[in-house]
Amino acid sequence: MKRICAPLLFLAALILTAVLVAGCGNDRPEADGSAGSSLPGSALAEAAQAEVVTPPPPAPGSTETFVARSAARRSSLTGFTRARNAMTLVSEESGRVRRVLADVGDTLDPTGLFAELDTTFIELDLAANRADQERLKSDLDYNKKEMDRYEALVKNGTAPQSTLDSNVRAHQAALQQLRAKQVEERVLLERLKRCDLFGPAGWKVVTRYIEPGEWITKGEQVAELGRYDVLLVPFALTSEEYRALKDMGDTLTLRLTDLGGTVRAKVARVSPGFDAQTRKINVDLEIAEGDFEFRGGIRTELDIGLPDPGGAVLVPQSALVKAYEEYFLMTPDNQRVRVVLLGADDDLRRVTGPDVRPGDVFLLNP
Repeated sequence: MKRICAPLLFLAALILTAVLVAGCGNDRPEADGSAGSSLPGSALAEAAQAEVVTPPPPAPGSTETFVARSAARRSSLTGFTRARNAMTLVSEESGRVRRVLADVGDTLDPTGLFAELDTTFIELDLAANRADQERLKSDLDYNKKEMDRYEALVKNGTAPQSTLDSNVRAHQAALQQLRAKQVEERVLLERLKRCDLFGPAGWKVVTRYIEPGEWITKGEQVAELGRYDVLLVPFALTSEEYRALKDMGDTLTLRLTDLGGTVRAKVARVSPGFDAQTRKINVDLEIAEGDFEFRGGIRTELDIGLPDPGGAVLVPQSALVKAYEEYFLMTPDNQRVRVVLLGADDDLRRVTGPDVRPGDVFLLNP
């Protein structure tokens, strides 16, 4: 029995050894690669690596730059239109008002006649003056003949010299009286002309103080007139606003608040002094053309750009770089400059920063 078991145990050991040797040989890849087999899952890994494309390095940003310019704050000033010129029409003669040709709001005709005074008494004085002149002219003719006759008699020695001197004196007196009457006639004619009250042609009547049949005295106000074909808008400006206004040029734009739209204006006059209470400079703007009714009291607004007191600048929106809720500008040498965003002005952004000044250069598209 022992002889049979020993060969069987030996045979079993040989079979086990063969099985172990065959398993170890399958774990190694073929040396010559002819079998074409690979490790499990290696094909999927190679396919995944083939699909992943390595990104190219980022292209450098644009080198285009811009210059930061100072941000301006807008100062809006309000003014009201008024007449370009105004005047008070005063009577230069006393008398009864015969008629008034223009009422409030009317425009004086090309002659400029506003009212007429009664001229009866002046015409009577003028008639008496001309009658006296005729009498004096007659006396002059007579005295001239007498003077010539006595001059001949004195030469012949038949008349005394004193008589000739008296005739010469009478002739000179009549001549002086005639000249005085002629001056008086000119005065009466001038008074007669001034009984017609004239104003500038084309001006409008703002206020009327007289009525037909009313008695007025010399120096009394009869009307207030204004020139409304050109309008004036007064403003009171600080020194800073006045300098900004001068930089805007001769032609300005006013906004018509109540009528809508805008109108062109220019500086008409500037006061060389200033208001002691407000410490402002009085400046008048002139409106000569516009598609609206020219009258007083129209509200206008003037916008003046003033430098920002905080040193803010305007930059394009594309120049701002946002990172971690903060904003930066890039210098041409790719250095970041931190800024604070204050607001928007059309396509520009208003920013400020301790290292940003007007005139600094930054990248437009970093």
